Amino acid sequence: GPAIKPIIMRMVYQCYQVVKIPIIASGGIMHWQDAIEYFLAGATAIQVGTANFINPSASIEILQGINDYLDNNNIESIKNIIGKVKI
Repeated sequence: GPAIKPIIMRMVYQCYQVVKIPIIASGGIMHWQDAIEYFLAGATAIQVGTANFINPSASIEILQGINDYLDNNNIESIKNIIGKVKI
């Protein structure tokens, strides 16, 4: 859930810096913004868990939010934002 998001986010970012294999992020993804943050940190895929218990439509809403974000920012593919965060 949301309590572990900062820890997992750091782990995704650190792993992305040293490995070149797909990274699947899970933990604290409640909204599309959370998913985008994980992609920017280096995740190649996400898993939505707890949010589905709170809102059965969460996964659909997150997917729609991701698509809207990409469209609104003229980003052709989610691949174009993976690992793009700079610290």
